[in-house]
Amino acid sequence: MSQLCFNERVMNIRRQKILTEKTLGEKLRTLRRRQHLTLEQAEEETKVRARFLDALERGAYGELPADVYVMGFLAKYGEFLGVAKEELIQDFRRERGTNNLPKNLVPDVQIREKRAILTPKIIVLMVIALIIIAFLGYIFYAVENFTSPPNLEIQSPSTETVIRQESVEIIGKTDEGASLKINDQVVFLDQNGNFRETVKLQPGLNNIELRATNRVKKETVKVIKILAEF
Repeated sequence: MSQLCFNERVMNIRRQKILTEKTLGEKLRTLRRRQHLTLEQAEEETKVRARFLDALERGAYGELPADVYVMGFLAKYGEFLGVAKEELIQDFRRERGTNNLPKNLVPDVQIREKRAILTPKIIVLMVIALIIIAFLGYIFYAVENFTSPPNLEIQSPSTETVIRQESVEIIGKTDEGASLKINDQVVFLDQNGNFRETVKLQPGLNNIELRATNRVKKETVKVIKILAEF
């Protein structure tokens, strides 16, 4: 006897042993596992949802659709596992207690589950929507900045400082495009809104006013108090 014939006989004996097991679900599960197959692989080959195949193997008939569909599943699953579909359907009828099920094993209407499908049209619409949202966000940001008073940051000196010299250097930053005056004198700003200006002091308390104005005449005013002792 050739090795091929011997192996075939061994496989037939194993299948026969499996088919004498207790339930339909146990037979299906054992056949699949002996071939080292996963439910996902079975789904790919049979085109039957893995959750339906799993329900068959667990005997959870309440999770399955109408019997006519289930028999169609069994026919495909049996062919995939290499077992006669008639034996599987007979077991199914016995366990369900319904011997008068339709003989047409393949339903005319396939079960279809709802899926979220991204078509090119949907993708284009999503991209357009994102562009519109980004554009509106930019407009809102621009309008908000345009109509708000300008920022004015004084980096040096701090207010209420005592200085023992005749002048002080004021360093800070305001918004790009704004104008700045210190004690009503126009101050030069670089392209980023930075400024550095030397201001003469009088003996005693000096109030130095900084006034930043943007294009719509919104203003931010800050006052530095410096006590000069010289």
